[in-house]
Amino acid sequence: MNFRKILLVATAIIFIGISSLNAATKQEHYTFKFKDLKGKTIVMTTSAKGIHFSNVKNKVVLLDFFGNECPPCLMEMPDLIALQKKFKKNFQIISIQVQTRISDNGLRAFVKEKGINYPVINNSDTQVFKFSDYISAKTGWKGLIPFAIMFNKQGNAVKIYLGLKQKSLYVKDIKELIK
Repeated sequence: MNFRKILLVATAIIFIGISSLNAATKQEHYTFKFKDLKGKTIVMTTSAKGIHFSNVKNKVVLLDFFGNECPPCLMEMPDLIALQKKFKKNFQIISIQVQTRISDNGLRAFVKEKGINYPVINNSDTQVFKFSDYISAKTGWKGLIPFAIMFNKQGNAVKIYLGLKQKSLYVKDIKELIK
């Protein structure tokens, strides 16, 4: 009788362990659809290693979280504009404004004034908050900006940047990834 109980308990433990392992290895995949300020749809599908950007083919992607009133963000914008221009064949910046509530028209005026040459998504899209929560959960990001994630051509996250960065750091990382 004791042997049957031990066998039953052992079988239950093995079953629970296998079930837990399978649950732990299942990856959650989400698809986020955004409209940038020009009305173009940007689709991002998450994976275990990063994000697939369906509108960006065979390019390194810098996903930039910024604020239109954030001094360090404003300081690095000219560098981002120059990087987008210099590496446009192999590199794409996608930027998400997460700091203030600003109308799409207000942010369009800001983008035009600054000469931003890459897609910008405003936080007027409620998906931005869900996406930001997802990014926070995956990276430990606490909402400080500027914050950026670099993805290789396969959509795998390879670098995380927090705070004001030197243009030379971005150039070095981009060149390594576009080889």
